[in-house]
Amino acid sequence: MMTQSDAELIDLWLQGQQDVLRILMVRHGGAMLAAARTIAPQAADDIVQEAWLSAVQALAGFEQRASLKTWLIRITMNKGYSYLRRYQREVSMDGLSEQDNPLKDAFDETQHWRQPWGEWQQSTPQDLLESHALQDCMDKHIALLPDGQRLVLVQSQLVGLSVDEVCNNLSLSASNFRVLLHRARVKLHAMVAHYQETGECRSEEHTSELQSHH
Repeated sequence: MMTQSDAELIDLWLQGQQDVLRILMVRHGGAMLAAARTIAPQAADDIVQEAWLSAVQALAGFEQRASLKTWLIRITMNKGYSYLRRYQREVSMDGLSEQDNPLKDAFDETQHWRQPWGEWQQSTPQDLLESHALQDCMDKHIALLPDGQRLVLVQSQLVGLSVDEVCNNLSLSASNFRVLLHRARVKLHAMVAHYQETGECRSEEHTSELQSHH
């Protein structure tokens, strides 16, 4: 049953085989938790639990216009935003005005990078997170990124949503998406370089200093 597609598992669920829910949770729970952590790390588990409850109730009406994973991520993010509203917190898309944008000339007329960020093409965040030695350090630094950078990085690089899906979720333009993703990568690249050179995670003080620079 683990090899069956999401659509087949949904059909089995609707036929009354409730044990398939555990398979879907194993398959997509990690991505949902990662998405929840981008919005409210301290409440991520509760947000995912609420998302699953809503998803189970709405599964019969799922029209499969998007993938099940994308649908579940969207529900999770909506629950995360509801949590923030309850506690009157705002997600900040910081530093996106044109005058503050240090990368405004970084794209060509086709909206691609003039100079691709080559090193990250061979060493992606997914690859780095597979290293147990870097896991805790990466998690700490990702959590301390400014909201916009963290949301874009995790949703696109770790959760695996497309650029269009992330832009739609966050109401971003494609160019702003690239700016935020680049800034997040630069900060994490500096952390990884430090770790590889010294074998130590950057201090809390230095991490906070990185967070304050856009």
